[in-house]
Amino acid sequence: MKNGSRDVFWEEKNEEIFKRIAANNYIPATQSLMDYGIRSSFSLSGTFMEQASKYCPKVIDVIDDYVRSGQCELLSETYYHSLASIWNDEEFVRQVRMQESAIKKTFNYEPVSFRNTELIYNDHIAEVAKGMGFRNILAEGTDDIASRYDVNYRYAAPSGINLYLRNYPLSDDISFRFSNRAWADYPLTADKFARWISASSGEIVNLFMDYETFGEHQRPETGIFEFLRYLPMYFEENDVHTILVREAEARHRTRDFISVSKTTSWADKNRDLSAWMGNLMQINTFNRIRDCKDKIGDLWGYLQTSDIIYYMSIGNEQDFTVHEYFNPYRSPYLAFIYTNAILDNLCGKDYGKNVMQ
Repeated sequence: MKNGSRDVFWEEKNEEIFKRIAANNYIPATQSLMDYGIRSSFSLSGTFMEQASKYCPKVIDVIDDYVRSGQCELLSETYYHSLASIWNDEEFVRQVRMQESAIKKTFNYEPVSFRNTELIYNDHIAEVAKGMGFRNILAEGTDDIASRYDVNYRYAAPSGINLYLRNYPLSDDISFRFSNRAWADYPLTADKFARWISASSGEIVNLFMDYETFGEHQRPETGIFEFLRYLPMYFEENDVHTILVREAEARHRTRDFISVSKTTSWADKNRDLSAWMGNLMQINTFNRIRDCKDKIGDLWGYLQTSDIIYYMSIGNEQDFTVHEYFNPYRSPYLAFIYTNAILDNLCGKDYGKNVMQ
C-alpha cells in the first residue's frame, strides 16, 4: 500500500508479482493441464480476474481456452477473496453474487460449486451457500473430521448441500513436500503418486492446492511440469481418473451427513481462523476495515481481501515460515503499521492506539 488519499495499493509490486507468476505458473501450468488432459476445478477471485485483465490478459485467454475445452470447472467464491462469511451474511452474499456476475461476463460460465475463501467453512456457511443455489461446497478434511469420517467420499452438510473434503496429506505432498529432499518419500514421481491415489480408501480423493504450486512455489527445475506431464499416463495404468466437482456430484452418492459447528479452514497447522484472527494486530485491523464502509467507498471491498490480515499473522515457527514467504513486507509488524497508516488516512485515528502495547 502507498500512503496517499486514494492511491492505497502497492500497484508496482502487484504488477511485478502478477507478471512473474503468470509467466512461471498461470500460463504454462494451465496450458499443461489442458494439453495433458487433466481435468480440474479453478477458484478465481474477482480481484484475480481484474489483475489478470490489467497486467496480463493472456492469463484470461488461456483459462478461457481450458474452460471451453470442457476440462475445467469454475468454482464461485467471494469477489474480494474476503472474510465476509465470518461476520456478515448480507455482505457475504453480495460478494458472491458479484463473483458470479464477473465469471459470467469474463468466461460466460455459471458455477454450481462453491469454494469459500481459504476453505473457511462451517454449517452456517454451507447453509448460506445452498440458499444461493450452489449444489456443491468444498471444505478442509481436518484431523478432527478425518478421525471420524473417511474424507475420500462425498458427504453432505446438514442443509443438504454436497460436501467434498480436501485430502490434505496427499495435497500437501505436492504443494509443500514435492521438492523437499529431506522428506522420506522424496522424490515424488508421477508413478509413485498415482499408486498412492489408487491405493487410497474410498471413492474420490479431493486434491486442493494453491495453483501457484505449479511453477512458482515448486519451480520448473524441481521437475513439477514433468510430474504433470506423466501423471495422466500413470493414472491410466492405475485406473485413476481426474474429474470435476460437478462430475463427482453425478458419479457418487452421499455417504453421510457431517455437521461442522466450529469454523475450519485450510490455513496453518490449526486449520481454523487463527491465520487471520490470531493476534490483536489482526483483530484490530479487521474491525477497523469492517467498520470503515461509509468512509472509504469502493475501496472497502478491496481492503477486505484476506491477504491483508494474513500478512499480520505470527503463528508458530512452522506457520511463520509460510507467512513470511507470502508477505511482501517480510514482517507482520510492518504489514500492520503500513495498513493502519492507510486506515488512519482514510478513516481517522480512532482505533488501534494501544494494540502494540
